[in-house]
Amino acid sequence: MGIRVIEKTVDVAAPPERVWAVLLDDATYRRWTAAFAEDCWAETDWAEGSEVRFLGPGRSGMLGRVVASRRPELVDVEFDGLVVDGRDDVDSESAREYRGAHETYRLSPVPGGTRLEVSAAMGEEHYDAMTAAWDDALARVQELSAAPR
Repeated sequence: MGIRVIEKTVDVAAPPERVWAVLLDDATYRRWTAAFAEDCWAETDWAEGSEVRFLGPGRSGMLGRVVASRRPELVDVEFDGLVVDGRDDVDSESAREYRGAHETYRLSPVPGGTRLEVSAAMGEEHYDAMTAAWDDALARVQELSAAPR
């Protein structure tokens, strides 16, 4: 299979603190991640050292831990494996392929707002579809960041 990294950069017309909140608060997280699949969510508090479960329909998704969290600058998640039907999978061949891969969000102030850089590990078979989904997801982050809360 193989893992590839999707890298995206977008400027958002909102301060880093606002973009951080849109990215990680449960209600807005669910709205922008709907670009990947309806009913996606993350089980975590986003604190450094915390476990993360990126979940979707069927309670399946990715398992990892937050290796860096510096509000409102950086969140870096290192994957440990998969979640399949609500159960952690760190032993299957697919799970082992993701072990050590990262999903990272970097936010930096720029004139007029925030530059958001995303780096996300993806299995080769999903790479093209997920690259397009990330474009949609980041457009949703821009929209949600501009909207009044």
